[in-house]
Amino acid sequence: MRCAIRKSPEDADTLYVEDPLLKIKHILILVFMVAASASFAERRISSGAQKKLSGLIYGGFSFTSHKSEGAGNVTGQTGLAFGFGVDYKIMSQISLGIDMLYTQKGYQLRTATSVTQYDLSYLEFPVYVKWAPFRELQFKVGPYLAGMMVAANRQVSGVDTPLKGDFANDFGISYGAWLGFWANPQLAVGVDMRYDQGLANIQNVAEPSAAIRSRAFTSTLTLVFGLK
Repeated sequence: MRCAIRKSPEDADTLYVEDPLLKIKHILILVFMVAASASFAERRISSGAQKKLSGLIYGGFSFTSHKSEGAGNVTGQTGLAFGFGVDYKIMSQISLGIDMLYTQKGYQLRTATSVTQYDLSYLEFPVYVKWAPFRELQFKVGPYLAGMMVAANRQVSGVDTPLKGDFANDFGISYGAWLGFWANPQLAVGVDMRYDQGLANIQNVAEPSAAIRSRAFTSTLTLVFGLK
């Protein structure tokens, strides 16, 4: 190990030894500070690159468990669910979203003597307030509006009968969560899970004691991409 020897200006007879290990330590500290600053700057740039307006594409399945009020024994069915939506970020963790979803909400009505299957399809427009405590996790709640009946069929003993006029449009409260990962600041893939609690009687009947109110859990694979 080589040491540099120099005299103090105050005392020419006193010798000082400058340790080269101390220089290396100072250099390492400087390199670490520069690297940390660069990493922080990169994270800020990446965060700033996120778009305030995002698009979403959904595709998956719906699972119904409708609530019957005097209409008989109702058994839920599995169907398809797909659509798209948009999100607008109003704060760092808060955003507003609106979706358009095609959702199948069929069910079976069982009595002592027969089993009748009803195949129902709706076009729904959920409106959400969304809270994201982390970028990879998001919670949401809001109403789903104008659940427009697209198609309705009754199946008895293998015979289909269209009866769209026997059912009404649906509306209610929807809440759920999204969990995923970001491939880059403008593209994410995840799973969206939501539960629709219908408030309307989906049957066009005058007697409220025979009401059926929709209940549906939807699980979809979701693609999120930045728009602007």
